Amino acid sequence: MLQSIHDKAKGWIAYLVVGLITIPFALFGINQYFEGGGKRAAAVVNGEEISTQEVQNALLQMKQQFGGQLPPGMDEALKGSALESVINQALLRQKIKEDGYRASNQEVADAIAAIEVFQKDGKFDKATYEGLLKMQRRDPTAFEEQVRHDLSQQQLRSAVLETAFLPKAEAEQYQALQQQQRDLETFTLKVAAFQPQVQITEEQIGNYYEQHKTSYMTDEKVQLAYLELKRDDLAAKLKVDDATLQKWFDDNSDHYVQPEERIASHILVSVDEPAKDADAKKRIDALYADIQSKKRTFEEVARTDSDDKISAEKDGLLGVVVASDWGPEFMKAVSALKVGEMSAPVKTEAGYEIIRVQEIKPAKQKTFAEAREMVDKDYRAEQSDKEFQDKGEVLGRVAYEQDGDLAPAAKETGLTVQQTGWVTRVQGEGVAASQKLREAAFGDDVLTSGKNSDLLELEDGHAVVIRVVNHEAAAQKPLAEVHDEIRNILLAEDARKLTTQKGEELLKKLRETSSWAALTETGVEATVDKLGLVGRADGKLPPEVLEKAFAMNHPAQDKPVWAGASLSNGDYVIIALKAIKPGESKLDAAGETAYEQGIGSRELGAFLQGMRESADVVTHPENL
Repeated sequence: MLQSIHDKAKGWIAYLVVGLITIPFALFGINQYFEGGGKRAAAVVNGEEISTQEVQNALLQMKQQFGGQLPPGMDEALKGSALESVINQALLRQKIKEDGYRASNQEVADAIAAIEVFQKDGKFDKATYEGLLKMQRRDPTAFEEQVRHDLSQQQLRSAVLETAFLPKAEAEQYQALQQQQRDLETFTLKVAAFQPQVQITEEQIGNYYEQHKTSYMTDEKVQLAYLELKRDDLAAKLKVDDATLQKWFDDNSDHYVQPEERIASHILVSVDEPAKDADAKKRIDALYADIQSKKRTFEEVARTDSDDKISAEKDGLLGVVVASDWGPEFMKAVSALKVGEMSAPVKTEAGYEIIRVQEIKPAKQKTFAEAREMVDKDYRAEQSDKEFQDKGEVLGRVAYEQDGDLAPAAKETGLTVQQTGWVTRVQGEGVAASQKLREAAFGDDVLTSGKNSDLLELEDGHAVVIRVVNHEAAAQKPLAEVHDEIRNILLAEDARKLTTQKGEELLKKLRETSSWAALTETGVEATVDKLGLVGRADGKLPPEVLEKAFAMNHPAQDKPVWAGASLSNGDYVIIALKAIKPGESKLDAAGETAYEQGIGSRELGAFLQGMRESADVVTHPENL
């Protein structure tokens, strides 16, 4: 393991590195059984196999951004994104090795020391580091190599991002175009007004049905028997006595400590903008000088001058300060003070502060009685995790070895065979709500060959084995059942055609006359919407209208430019572009930086795309 991480820690690294590296702590103790006894590749990148587990880990991290619950239809899209992400990681990994990028031991040590979960009292703590890795069953050497890889990858990314350049003139031109506004007027032909003109015959309905028979099939469906293994259920059923919990507590007592508490007061001068930093520093120094010279008391200054108006009402009193609730710079300042001591002005996350500590309550070891509820929870978590892995191994093995029945696996594990209702490829309830389960249910091994499935991990701590007990093939729906649906489709199509046809006729007339008065001459009751100046991101207009409006040529003086746009709902909008107002072209430093960062992101995307196009990549999405 890297030596002397504590001594090498650099405080500023925390702000840089934590945002750059991702540390996967999710573990999958029974994954080898989830793959049916074999390790299958999700992709092969330049001869390097990418395991399905790498993709599943990436997918899990993406799902966690949605709280574990995905919006309907997103699972498949996220699966594809996860696969592409892992392929890109492999390409970057290969490029890093090829070009010799490598983070130094010092950089790795600094990065690990900056991770808050490894710190105690704001400083890296070796025992905490080793304890957390042990709890997560992570090998320190492997973990440090992962950090090294992440930092090395950041070196490569930075090499691309920081070389991106956008001339200021181009940035100003781009900003002017982005902020451009267009003076618009519109007239909308409603598709609903044309529906009464449409006549749909039975012959049309019949012809459409014959031409689209494959669209009118019942869903193929199955009923499944399954064995379900849930870690939470194992934890709840675990029988625990006080003697066992007491021993666990004695062995892990350092996890059950009441942290040190400090009662503190402060005077805050906030910094709303970086440009005002110097003014804030000057102001806090003047307040500190008043207190030091005894011109005013700490309490008086807090009441009248602190920007924290809530604590100001209590003479600056913040109350109990616990490390986990405050920023590292504030805690660093508080931790350095003795009882009754006041700090000089310090820069913290909130601005500039003068801090005083009134009382210190030392860290206190909790008694078993005080910690019993947490001890019980922690003990159950560890024991149920072990049991989940052990039973998962047995369940996966027996279900594979005796794949014609779930009874042997149920007997070996003590689980009960359960059954789902009808399940289709896209819909199911209970465990069948999982797309991964449904894909396995309709796979060749389970559906066609009638075998038990592999052990399927639906989410962390939840696994099942399934088999098909009933199967109903897809069948043709009779015309009578879909008659009205087809009629509505044809009605909508013909109404849309009539609307567009009428809109294009009116548009031609308007271009000839260059006046809305032409609508009245053609017998149309015109209600023209005078929108005025509209920006590119105007959310009040349909996207089809915005896209068309900002693609139109500049109008000549007092002569509008005309265009038409069909909307997704069937309406047709005629657009008159009367004038164009240029956007602001003057670019400040922040804007220039933002555009350069955007160009940098595009360069990095192009860099990855170039590597992908020149690489030998074979994907196996069917293995996911």
